[in-house]
Amino acid sequence: MFNVNCHVTKSFVNGIELMGAHSVALSNNTLNQSITGDAVMGIELQQGANALISENTITVGISWQQHQTHDLDVSAFLINMNGVVKSNQDFVFYNQPETPCGSVSLENKTEHHYRVFRVALQHIPNDVKKVLFSVTVQDDQVCCSMMMPIVICLLGENEELLRFAVPQVEQERALILAEMYRYQGGWKLRAVGQGYAGGLDALAASLGVTIQSPMKETMNNDDKSVYLSKRRTTKQIWEEKVVELQQALKQFIPQIKAASEQQVNESNTRMILDRMFTDLLGYAMTDIKTEQAIQGRRADYVLRVDDQDLLVCESKRAGLPLKDKHVFQATSYGAYSGIRWALLTNLVSWRVYHISTQDMVTANLVFAINLLPEMRLEDCERLLLISRYGMTRKGLLAKVWNEVSALTHENMIRAILTDDVINKIRLVIKRDTGCGFDNDTVRHVLEDMLIHN
Repeated sequence: MFNVNCHVTKSFVNGIELMGAHSVALSNNTLNQSITGDAVMGIELQQGANALISENTITVGISWQQHQTHDLDVSAFLINMNGVVKSNQDFVFYNQPETPCGSVSLENKTEHHYRVFRVALQHIPNDVKKVLFSVTVQDDQVCCSMMMPIVICLLGENEELLRFAVPQVEQERALILAEMYRYQGGWKLRAVGQGYAGGLDALAASLGVTIQSPMKETMNNDDKSVYLSKRRTTKQIWEEKVVELQQALKQFIPQIKAASEQQVNESNTRMILDRMFTDLLGYAMTDIKTEQAIQGRRADYVLRVDDQDLLVCESKRAGLPLKDKHVFQATSYGAYSGIRWALLTNLVSWRVYHISTQDMVTANLVFAINLLPEMRLEDCERLLLISRYGMTRKGLLAKVWNEVSALTHENMIRAILTDDVINKIRLVIKRDTGCGFDNDTVRHVLEDMLIHN
């Protein structure tokens, strides 16, 4: 079964145990070595040194002293040839955890002494010449020297690639740890370790980010400046993403309605669906595989993130009534390839299934939405679950499925027929009617009502 859990790696620098996070799947041997502290360390860079990055999809882990009561903020800047960000959207931090293209994203975990970025080098726009990684402190009474040792690590699919332990610093409140830069068609990492007296606002402003003053009114919707002073909660970020998806979906509704009314063929349906996957759900073209076959089964689409297949999709022509048999091919493909989630859609209806292979291959409905005749906000929230953003938020879709499966007819009957519930019912009957029965009598009546009727 496909595993999307984050793995934690242990490594040792100068005898101090540090923690880093590895958000891509590790082999069993590498994982065991990492947990026991025996994992082979990557190339250790000295300040100013550089090295080639050997993989396209990497994890960047930043760690600091785990016994410190204060915290560090991490950020990444996508820098153009002029030495600044092209726009504020090329600044990744706690209030803006992902670039629009999805090439650099900050994991939404809040472990006390490390943070993790996911980087897809092949998806970084061509006008970005380098990516800077930094740490900052917000408390005026704290400086980076109090958080030492500070380490940045690059991890590939199965091993740690590179690492840099920042030399001792003094009173700086911001540090550029390292930069990834283009080199002869590939990428290199340079160990920087450069300090700044100011905090995140000063560093961001020096790199071209437009900072919003805490005292400035925010009623102007045209204001694209970045507000740093207050972190948005994970819930707030999610709610904003839902609204953004709803606004983007409005552009597709006329096409979906026309395609459904005209009953366009499957080829034209897929042309619209292709754009919805990229422009609406945020997948890159390289994340979308079409006409995939395995063990004699075929999938119309397989959606992937960071080279991991996450969702198999069966597409039907626009407006065609969907039936359970239509998901059979996608379910079979998912079962053979280890994918847990399947999507069945005709543009108007979107149904997501959980694929189980315990006793036999089954597809259980997680949710179903209809984009016509009206587009509801709660439907957009469900649709966000299968977006690239949603699928990289570990466990969100699984959490929804667990809630759905917990309230199935069978589970509800099982809960009602427990001794605790039956005893409560027996006492209520005696209180209201004066008639006393034993638990077995009440259970038999409930069974007739819930199971046999």
